[in-house]
Amino acid sequence: MNNQSFKKVAGVFTLSLVITGCASTSSPSKTEGTWDTKRVLCVAAGGLAGAALDAAGNRSSDGKSKGIGALVGVGLGAAFCAPGVVLDGDQDGVPDKKDECPYTPLGTAVNEVGCSLDDDKDGVNNAIDQCPNTPPGTEVDETGCAVVNDQDGDGVLDEADQCPDTPAGTAVNSIGCDENVAIVLEGIFFEYKSFDLTADSKTILNDVASKLIAANAEVLVAGHTDSIGGNTYNLRLSDKRAASVQEYLVSQGVPAQSISSQGFGEENPIATNDTDEGRAQNRRVEMQIQN
Repeated sequence: MNNQSFKKVAGVFTLSLVITGCASTSSPSKTEGTWDTKRVLCVAAGGLAGAALDAAGNRSSDGKSKGIGALVGVGLGAAFCAPGVVLDGDQDGVPDKKDECPYTPLGTAVNEVGCSLDDDKDGVNNAIDQCPNTPPGTEVDETGCAVVNDQDGDGVLDEADQCPDTPAGTAVNSIGCDENVAIVLEGIFFEYKSFDLTADSKTILNDVASKLIAANAEVLVAGHTDSIGGNTYNLRLSDKRAASVQEYLVSQGVPAQSISSQGFGEENPIATNDTDEGRAQNRRVEMQIQN
């Protein structure tokens, strides 16, 4: 393209940009004096393409011909990027101007902002989610399926394991504890001379309940006392305290048919009753797992 032809094409191109830029500011939704960048780029690309196509198709064309080619390209660019034209580069049905994920693969189901659907909200989109109905909060892998966690390798998942540090090779029950040892519920206390659970005890039992449910465990709640007081009184008190724990666990979702309770009074001490410390250990609630 000689210098004169270039000037003509540049003149047409510049004039077109000015006209298109001014037209793009006519919308009341735009700030006065701003340019619609996308539309201007379309005009630029159209103009250059028009001039180039004219040159390629007619090597002997003069500057006037090239100018006409550029003008035609400008017109096509402006029309293609006009405000009424909806662009959707990834063909997901969401216009580019609203698409927050503009490069989703063809055929992917998307939401209102053009991003892949994730019905179970686990961070893995539906297109690759092999477990599309995982419960809220479940830790999942790259396929959208629950991560299997069993840190002590005893065959009981951590979500159900009441004893998550069982030594390797230990025979365990359904809640991951040594099947030959009763589980003392540490931190379970009652109001003075009562079988009413303290608030802190209920917090501890909330976690116990969730693990019993996860393990589908069958359990006997056993109540024990120290030797202070009469045996009949202690037997009745231990029975009521064990029943209180049972009732609370059932209120938190543990199936009533899978849990029972019994009081043993002072019959089965695990420490001496001659000291305050020993008596404190004997006043306890245990879980004896039946499966």
